[in-house]
Amino acid sequence: MMLARLNTRHELPQIAMRQTQGRLDQSGIIQPQVQGTNRQARSNKTVSQPSLDINNYPSRRAYGHRTMNDLTAEQGQRGISNAKSATSSHARQGWAAATNAAKRGDDISQNVRAEIFSKYQARAVFELNFIQDPQIQGQPNQVVGEPDLGDISVDIETAPSARLQYTPGSVETYLQNEGFIRHWVSYDSYDIYA
Repeated sequence: MMLARLNTRHELPQIAMRQTQGRLDQSGIIQPQVQGTNRQARSNKTVSQPSLDINNYPSRRAYGHRTMNDLTAEQGQRGISNAKSATSSHARQGWAAATNAAKRGDDISQNVRAEIFSKYQARAVFELNFIQDPQIQGQPNQVVGEPDLGDISVDIETAPSARLQYTPGSVETYLQNEGFIRHWVSYDSYDIYA
């Protein structure tokens, strides 16, 4: 007699999950921009050279050394003075000759000869002049220049808010396999292949 055997086959249900990570897009973060100037301080100070101005022309002029301008000015004044005195002298002599020529004892040639010799007699002439000292002006050295204090300024530009884009993550569960239980009957042996 054949014995009935109860075969059972089952599979458990399977749950699966689909998961998406949350994502933060940081490309929208605006980094602060730093701009500025850095001008270093400088002293800008220097020392001027001392100077010495010597004007010795008044001293040299007392010895007779003159510039061409002074010499021509003096000779011009001397020429004008000589012309005036010669004109007045000739006028005086002319009037004297006109009024006294007819008088007895007036020898014109003798008067002229006496005048010529009186002018050109050798005489020693001494002239005393005060010789001025040279004019000397000195300028001491000085510290000149204005310091530059420099300038350091920093300007930081920031965005009022970050432009972030966040994509939230998600978790989805679903039934991947429902599972089952099957029963059947076989005779005389278990059906191990079913």
